[in-house]
Amino acid sequence: MRIEILRQVMISGEPVSAGSFVEVSEADGNLLVGSGKAVVAPAVEKPAPVEVTEEPKPVKPVRKAAKPAPSIED
Repeated sequence: MRIEILRQVMISGEPVSAGSFVEVSEADGNLLVGSGKAVVAPAVEKPAPVEVTEEPKPVKPVRKAAKPAPSIED
């Protein structure tokens, strides 16, 4: 059962802060909801899997050939 904690509580010996969303057993969830320390939270929807495609290989920049230095004739 997924719940949202309204007040700081201890769950299985671990402190849980208010505002946290946790997954607990049905019995623990019912106890916390019944005591006003938590509310039932909606189930988390898993995002659709992302298709991995190969990225195009980076193209190396082509260097332009250096212009030959002008020759000075005497």
